[in-house]
Amino acid sequence: MKFIYFTDIHLDSGIDAFRGFELCVESMLEHQPEVLINGGDVGLIPEALAQYAQTMERVSVPVLLSHGNHEMCSGYLPREQGGTAHASADIGGVHFVLLDVVRYFEPTEDHPSNWHVLADEGLLEWLAADLAGLDRAAPLVVASHVPVSTTFPQRSGQAPDMAFPTNEIAGARRLLTLLQPFERVITLHGHHHENDRHFVGAMEVMTTAAVSGNWWKTGLESCGPQGREPQGYRVVEVDAEGGFRNQYHAFQPHQDEAVELCRHQASGRRFVNVFDGSPRTQVEVGDLGPLARIDPLAESSRDLATHLWELPADFDRQQVEVRVVFEDGRECEGVLEERVWE
Repeated sequence: MKFIYFTDIHLDSGIDAFRGFELCVESMLEHQPEVLINGGDVGLIPEALAQYAQTMERVSVPVLLSHGNHEMCSGYLPREQGGTAHASADIGGVHFVLLDVVRYFEPTEDHPSNWHVLADEGLLEWLAADLAGLDRAAPLVVASHVPVSTTFPQRSGQAPDMAFPTNEIAGARRLLTLLQPFERVITLHGHHHENDRHFVGAMEVMTTAAVSGNWWKTGLESCGPQGREPQGYRVVEVDAEGGFRNQYHAFQPHQDEAVELCRHQASGRRFVNVFDGSPRTQVEVGDLGPLARIDPLAESSRDLATHLWELPADFDRQQVEVRVVFEDGRECEGVLEERVWE
């Protein structure tokens, strides 16, 4: 079976958001998915709600939703309902779980947002009960707006394990413990407007870049703020044995590329940017051979995405032959021209 995860539409932001979302839905439906999962942050002004409903009228398959923080901070979701809208469904032999991890917070001077992110006792008890009768070998998909595992706070200069975090889930370790006994499990997330795929044991954690990119700031050409990802969505296929394959797609054909060569203007550093690369992705460059992926927790990775493979400091060519091998066997290769990352 095939399903699609899309997230962070933000229809109340920027330029050409309505048109962009229409293009995104058209592109997603071309894949003929059996399910769509909306990762949250729709953009909840009245005009945005009406546009979302109108655009989704053409969708005939089930659409699942995990609430985002903008559902809470906009007032669309009543504060007492925050963190309670968990759901699950069995579709096409896959067990889908939607977790609501956003809670209301009374703003303070130190925490001006009216929300924070938490896996509390109620969520953990609900999840344990939902998973109790599930075959440990069955394919399991868990979605929450904020990732269950991420280095984003550290890369953004935030302290990890904050009491009331907004970029990671307080209590995530206990949540992961409930998932780890399952043999075939993936998790799907948004919130950070970046692609970040990594593994916790056998579990693949996939944060997916935003449909809105950089909040539609430059309209239909609003690439991701940290990783320059094109605006798009994730297609996931589940095979007969319950294994998962996934691929990120841009919703505009001219943006649908897997890799670029870029020079970070502020630092002068050069990278091969594999827009949806993971720690298991292999990158080779011409006569240089294999490159190493940056360490997401290094101080030098501040404000950078995780899917960057750095070229040597003395590398000064503006054209290079690159070969990328993804962990599922997909390959792409070609000669890349350097782009400037402003």
